[in-house]
Amino acid sequence: MPTYRFPHAALKIGLFLVVIIFLASCSFFGERKKGQYIPIDFDLKQDVGTFSGLGANVPISFYSRRMKVLQTFNDLGIKYIRVKRESDNWDDILALRASTSRLGIKWIYSLDAIPIDFVNEYGQLIDVKGFAGWWAEEVDELLYQDVPADFIELLNFPLVAPGDSLPFTPEIYNELIHATRLELDLREFNEVLITGPGLPNPGVDGDNELWYMGLDQEAFETLDHWSVQMWENQIEDGELRPAIEQLIQYLEEIESRKAIFVNSYATSHSQFGDSQYPDPNQYDVLGNLDSYETYYYSASFSLPYALRVYSNTLDLLRPGQVVPIIYQLYDAPADVKYKKKSWGLLDLNGVAKPIFTLLSNLMKRIPDRAVVVPPTQDLAENLNAIVFNNREQVLVTVSNEDTQSKSIQVRFKGAGRVLEFSSAVTCQSHELNAVALGKRDEIETLETEYKLRFDSESKSYSFTVAMEPQSTLIAEFQYK
Repeated sequence: MPTYRFPHAALKIGLFLVVIIFLASCSFFGERKKGQYIPIDFDLKQDVGTFSGLGANVPISFYSRRMKVLQTFNDLGIKYIRVKRESDNWDDILALRASTSRLGIKWIYSLDAIPIDFVNEYGQLIDVKGFAGWWAEEVDELLYQDVPADFIELLNFPLVAPGDSLPFTPEIYNELIHATRLELDLREFNEVLITGPGLPNPGVDGDNELWYMGLDQEAFETLDHWSVQMWENQIEDGELRPAIEQLIQYLEEIESRKAIFVNSYATSHSQFGDSQYPDPNQYDVLGNLDSYETYYYSASFSLPYALRVYSNTLDLLRPGQVVPIIYQLYDAPADVKYKKKSWGLLDLNGVAKPIFTLLSNLMKRIPDRAVVVPPTQDLAENLNAIVFNNREQVLVTVSNEDTQSKSIQVRFKGAGRVLEFSSAVTCQSHELNAVALGKRDEIETLETEYKLRFDSESKSYSFTVAMEPQSTLIAEFQYK
């Protein structure tokens, strides 16, 4: 029986078509269709101001060289620390000062309660001049010990009632600002600045507005920064970005826009998906009592918590002229042992928790004198992103809190010059620990590369990436 043979040319054409179809189906050939990517667009000409750095609340009731404070500050790019002195602990303060002075870190000095000499039986301030003089004497003592007092916050959280009423009213607060500034100037502490009012949330409805409207023009000008706390459970819709943007819009309307210290933030969430973690305000001892690694455990040891704090950080940076100050830099023994609190970015042994890993990977890469560039559109659920840009570099970070991967396309307009890829890292965890194990989630940091494409029609650069579930991306590009 004769054998039928395909013509040689036809066979080549057939094989070529099969290969083309296979490559296209596997997305190895050409671009994916535009609709398959979630867009994240930036206009590099539309910045909102210079990046002012990150801050941290530092417990000075405990100091240990295990914490490697200098390295920790450096890794996080800390520009401000917020401290409180509750007892005579000059040794701890001086040890902390030695670390901060080498990095040029500025101190915000705050106070949890008014000294009893200046309040009545209900905890209300009755001696404004005396309390203002106390603050001036406190600054004098700090400076005598060569401890910075760049900013003072007259009272942390003045809306917390110590007795039957608030420590002082907005009207008394206005008077206190005047009196304190006068006492500082009389001692020639003109460079010590005052920040406030330190409210528990950025809302300006109802009584909160009085803390702004109750100030006269001189008090407005005296306050160098506004200060406010930011926690989801203290905000009406539970979202930080619209809340801080509404405050900024309000301050612009009353012609008092100035830089803002978010003097306390992390996240008030401890349930992520179906997993309920122990609240960092009341940790649990779980399943690892015989392990030296950890004998206490809370949400702060988990990746989902870290991602939420990371996203909150981006939300606070997004409007510009905002310095986010992490609620607590490291776990202190007194907090852990007696108060069962574990909010720190580092545990008792100085070991990094997931949130430290995520934030340090970003902060140490932000270029000098960078400006903040927010996305030009609202992003898809569980995604967040921001750009830091200067004359030499463009740094973009994207976070994906979702438990599913997301295919995204990041696009830059307005570069004005040629951009080329420099480096990129992703942070992720292949397996999250069950809550019952009481173990820290391990974060894997991977280097990767991306191809930056230029579109001549729109004069924009773009790159595409499949974001892993519950991961962050940091990509750096250089101007040529």
